[in-house]
Amino acid sequence: MWHNAMRVGMAAAVAAVFGAMEASSIDILLLTKSSGFEHSAIARENDEPSLVERVAAELAEEHEDVSVTATKDASLINADNLANYDVVVFYTSGNLLEEGEDGHPPMTEEGKEEFLEWVEDGGGFIGIHSASDTFRGGDPDPYIEMLGGEFVWHGPQFEGTVHVTDADHPAMGAIPEEWDVWDEWYVHTHLNRDNIRLLAVMEAPEEIQEEHEQHEQEVPIIWCRSYGDGRVFYNAMGHAHDVWEDEIFQQHLVDTVRWTAGEGPLNAEPNFHDVLPGH
Repeated sequence: MWHNAMRVGMAAAVAAVFGAMEASSIDILLLTKSSGFEHSAIARENDEPSLVERVAAELAEEHEDVSVTATKDASLINADNLANYDVVVFYTSGNLLEEGEDGHPPMTEEGKEEFLEWVEDGGGFIGIHSASDTFRGGDPDPYIEMLGGEFVWHGPQFEGTVHVTDADHPAMGAIPEEWDVWDEWYVHTHLNRDNIRLLAVMEAPEEIQEEHEQHEQEVPIIWCRSYGDGRVFYNAMGHAHDVWEDEIFQQHLVDTVRWTAGEGPLNAEPNFHDVLPGH
């Protein structure tokens, strides 16, 4: 039976998507709370698994070494609970301090502060797609500063060409240097240019260039950074359903979790000004 917090059969199922380490397990908290718009990829209908959870279940037979709690209950973001996890994944939206659209429990102010402290003290954080549409608006929120950028606009979905800008990064090995993908492409503001390492950008069509001239020809899509002793990773992809069923994307998530959990070199030296000079 599906619950707000699921640590039963889903432990192996979601682990399938987020990978497994051979020598030791990684404990992951996957939060899909939608205080704002709820994306169909994470929506449950009639208490049935969402697309992301179904993809995970299909891969569960191959990966069994990761423990995952999948939840829409943002109140689980607190110091006591975070102590149980190595990696936290957000596919979230809106002000998580509010119940919002999906009606699930919100985060507390204290929990939010404790979450940022948890990352700074060595936790691993992964933001997917609308994670940058979380805690946005007005002056950059401390969460946005940590994440590295804030969603500002998107147009219709289209096939974009993703260009890898750091093929040597441990999390980028599965992605071709040029990768054509159909998805909903985000444009970001409040980019933390001095602290993030760009791992992939996308050729921007004319409509994006016209809407946001400051981005000109390329839009940041994937980046990482260090945050105190923690590792932070963001991927703007993940709106379109086909993306989650793509083997390249799934393997990329496996590699991302391993890197975020501390496996392999940090390789997070800021490079924004080198990759996109003048932006």
